[in-house]
Amino acid sequence: MALNQKDNLLKYAEETAYSSKGHFKTADFNKISLRSLIIIPIVLSVVLIIYSDIPQAVSRLLNLATMICAILALTSPLVSNQDQACKRIDEHMSLGNSYLELHKEIRNLVAKGGATEVQLGEITKKMVALDQQSRSFHISFIGRLWSKCAINKEMDLKWIKAK
Repeated sequence: MALNQKDNLLKYAEETAYSSKGHFKTADFNKISLRSLIIIPIVLSVVLIIYSDIPQAVSRLLNLATMICAILALTSPLVSNQDQACKRIDEHMSLGNSYLELHKEIRNLVAKGGATEVQLGEITKKMVALDQQSRSFHISFIGRLWSKCAINKEMDLKWIKAK
């Protein structure tokens, strides 16, 4: 069954909302990971130095957590190549903003009563172009989960479901 223009617009609106939020949350997760893999081993090491009389089992767990974080930091491309990590975060933010702009454009078209064939064709071209750019900057699994949890709190999608 073929979708009509309005259904297509609403489908695109939902896709752009989830894609924008997914790219934003992937960028946020990358920032948090970058900071955590550096800060956690330092904090745990300081705790072990200051509190030398903690039980041996706790001390071993803290040492293990420190070692795991240090290994992840040494092997993670996020930490080992800061420029590449910052570039990746910036690309995710840029893609998220591009999807968000398109989402707002679609919302305005729906509010005006729909789109012409030409406008729908332009929206489709923009979607295809953004999807092509997204192929090299995948939304992470955690970014997808986080965006699904946050999207209804952070974005108004009721207008999509109501139409």
